[in-house]
Amino acid sequence: MNRKNISIEISKDHPAYQWAKRQSDSVNAMGHIGTHIDCYTKIPLEATYTTPVHIINCSEAMPTLAQVETLNLSGKSLVLYTGNFEKNGYGNSNYGAKSTVLNSDVLDSILNSSPMFIAIDSYGIGAHGDEHISFDKRCEENNCFVIENICLTKVMLGTLDSLEISFDPTSASTGKRCDVIAVSDEQLGKEGAACEL
Repeated sequence: MNRKNISIEISKDHPAYQWAKRQSDSVNAMGHIGTHIDCYTKIPLEATYTTPVHIINCSEAMPTLAQVETLNLSGKSLVLYTGNFEKNGYGNSNYGAKSTVLNSDVLDSILNSSPMFIAIDSYGIGAHGDEHISFDKRCEENNCFVIENICLTKVMLGTLDSLEISFDPTSASTGKRCDVIAVSDEQLGKEGAACEL
């Protein structure tokens, strides 16, 4: 069994950390940088999970309704590989500019198949601002939670079997720092600590 931490750890020198510290509600802002679970209306019932995965390579385009309408995601994490982290790095203007927005009908179809988590190697599944929050809330209504900013690579897609997910439910922020471990029977890439930036 091979395990690799695919969480993004933000150093105090990183621009995203500096941005969060400057916000009027810095406690809440700090929860929304690096790898985290958005929890606006509810939180997962447990602090740790291990889930099988279903992976969609959406590096060319976000999933269509035809790609998701027959999926059975019950008890699984839907992993969306957009290539955003791998191509652009984290927390810069290129990272924020890449569209990784799901169509509203596609999101509804995904939620109808009952995933536990949607994990994405980008800033989220909705456009920056109100849509981002409303999409996360729609997921929460269906007992699904969005994990943002994982450091996934294309090489990992063929070997990733499951995710080990843990977070601090007592965090005061609506973005709760999350550790995500990729698990595979095969080699996942360089072993070691989380993606430190």
